[in-house]
Amino acid sequence: MISIHEGRTSADLNGTWAYALEADTPGEELGWTDPAFDAATWRPVELPTNWYLTEIGDFFGSVWFRRSFTVDDRFVGQRIFLRFGAVDYYADVWLNGTYLGSHEGMFNPFEFDVTDLVDRDGENVLVVKDGAPRDPTEYVQATFPENPLSPDHQRHQALAISQVKGHMIDAMHRPGAMTKYRQDGNSGGIWGSVDLIARPAVHVAHVRISTRIGIKKDWLGDGLDKPDGTGLVDVDVRLVNTTGAVVTTDLVLGVAPANFDGDPVPDRVRRVTLTPGVTVHKMVVTVPEARFWWTWDHGHPSMYTARAAVGEDVVEQRFAIKEIRHDDTTGQWYLNHKRIFLRGMRYISSQWLSEANPQMWEEDLTKMLDMQINAIRIGSHVEPDGFYTMCDELGLLVWQVFPLHYCVSDSDDFIERASDMIRDMGEMLTNHASMGMWSVFKEPEIYLLPDKPNNYHRLCPVLKETLATVDPVRWIHLGDYREGAQNLMIGGVHDGDRPMDEVVVQPQIVEFGAASVPVLETLRTFIPEDKLWPPDWDTWEYHGLFYELAFKGAKVDLGSSVEEFIDNYQRYEALVVKEQIEFIRQRKYAPVASMYLYYWSDSCPIIGSGLLDYYRRPYQVYDSMKAVYTRVLISLEREARPYIIGREKVYQRGQTFSAKLWITNDHDHAIEDAVVSYAIVHRESGEVLHKSEFSTRLVADSVERVDQIVWPIPANAPGGEYRVAMRVADAAGAVLSDNYTDLVLR
Repeated sequence: MISIHEGRTSADLNGTWAYALEADTPGEELGWTDPAFDAATWRPVELPTNWYLTEIGDFFGSVWFRRSFTVDDRFVGQRIFLRFGAVDYYADVWLNGTYLGSHEGMFNPFEFDVTDLVDRDGENVLVVKDGAPRDPTEYVQATFPENPLSPDHQRHQALAISQVKGHMIDAMHRPGAMTKYRQDGNSGGIWGSVDLIARPAVHVAHVRISTRIGIKKDWLGDGLDKPDGTGLVDVDVRLVNTTGAVVTTDLVLGVAPANFDGDPVPDRVRRVTLTPGVTVHKMVVTVPEARFWWTWDHGHPSMYTARAAVGEDVVEQRFAIKEIRHDDTTGQWYLNHKRIFLRGMRYISSQWLSEANPQMWEEDLTKMLDMQINAIRIGSHVEPDGFYTMCDELGLLVWQVFPLHYCVSDSDDFIERASDMIRDMGEMLTNHASMGMWSVFKEPEIYLLPDKPNNYHRLCPVLKETLATVDPVRWIHLGDYREGAQNLMIGGVHDGDRPMDEVVVQPQIVEFGAASVPVLETLRTFIPEDKLWPPDWDTWEYHGLFYELAFKGAKVDLGSSVEEFIDNYQRYEALVVKEQIEFIRQRKYAPVASMYLYYWSDSCPIIGSGLLDYYRRPYQVYDSMKAVYTRVLISLEREARPYIIGREKVYQRGQTFSAKLWITNDHDHAIEDAVVSYAIVHRESGEVLHKSEFSTRLVADSVERVDQIVWPIPANAPGGEYRVAMRVADAAGAVLSDNYTDLVLR
């Protein structure tokens, strides 16, 4: 169970620890758990960290960690808990030679009550065995294409992974990529903070908050259900009584504005009787004149503070009054009863989450806001808590995916263990204002082998049921790609020549985008010079190129140098992602409700598919996407069959260029007297061969075809490159969207 630790008396045990790698003889047999053991030969390491980032490197197995500490006077009269923020993956813990217990997981915190085990006057010895082994699943070659890759570097598939580590153990864009070695880059380590936490004998362990917007039927009017201006705050308070006796006391719940001016709600007081152990008590508070949490583009992300008190113990939790609803018929999203469109981004801060920090998140999220992103999908991992707090404050809606990715076991044992972890994930995150929706599995049916675990029908429903016991309000998705979720990565996962006029579009575009190659400066950090050019394809594949996708899917021209290849691939990615965005935005609400680029940044030094690489150096796609991921977008839909995007658009003299002109408006308000203009320009001479300008009204939260461009190409038109330059401005002349489509006349 997750327990509140914020705001309490605490002492961190981070800093320098001693470590040793376990070899053939288990550390237990060598006496490593004994507080008197002489660990003088153990080496120092700074915790918290993923050990990949230290001299330990890419190690699979068990690493033992050890340190001593004292307990200061602040803990007098308090119960003392030893808390681990995150240990990847199997943890066994001893204090002063006494075994405290074990824990499995890579993201979920855990703790032990050590009140009766700590020496309050002397040295305490803490020993942790952290086991992060290579998963025993077998990897087998899953495809047999003709390419220059060796058998070990062809596409491989796990049979049944037994660890809940999501992207950190098996995904496309990680060390080893899709080869036989795809578990490389081990994320093991004590990567979360280690702390001593003080709590009274009777204390609040956890507060789970659900909210609803007040609705009342208008009995005296039109008889319709209408918002009544209130917010209903529904709280489950988990109390722990360690006194050994029955305690009768008052449980108090207070609610007050946290990030805006307003009056607190009068405290709710409930008399409760606490038997020894754990009890859960319901508290309900009605907030008059409630302020709601909105994404940044629809309003203010208003938040409240809940204060729960029992006896001398007081804890606080930030939360928001909001409702996010999924319409199961249309797939559309409603925030506080208002339909919204989600311009989203998939995000993973790092393959090794100890690297994540507030400065990284602030820089990333600031850039996302500048790109007018309003939603983030955390795909098959869990970020540190501070990330979600920052999303709360900035008004970014989060779609959280549980850390399961590709082919995991569907055994009874695995279902049980994963269910315990998804319950923890729910308790960790459900109070965050930014939390919008959940998925219990990234891609439960994406396997390249004929004999597949039955995860969609066995594992996923149990996970959904378990998560719903923590969060019965938000939409819980079983996993991509059912229930209206779709991957639309043209030139990435899908063939670059896929006819878009044949695609049946779904409401949730949970992945779109394409792959590319980072700049040479980045490429040289992980590709040895002698493997760089001509390319050693095994090395490139190991680091994420995906030969088949690059040369048979995207059909990128290799060129005659590494610099030329990088430019060719980056230019293709920039164009095909831009045109995917245009295609999707033209289908807003018909039926598209959300769209998420795959990814913001590469999670490790790799040939990836981010806007930014691991070092946050931009791919060319960064600027091209930023230009079209705006709340107002003007775009073309050429009348061509088959409708291919991301390719050169070639016309002949005597043909007619014909295209629909679309404008998407994601603003809550109409834009009156918007000025729309376009011109077809010969790029070399600057000659304008066709143009138009007119005024129109852009309906709030809409997409409309505002014109039809028809240009009969003259027989004497000069050959070469043309640009259809488009612009929409408001009545005052402020540019709302600048866009273009390039043509070639031969």
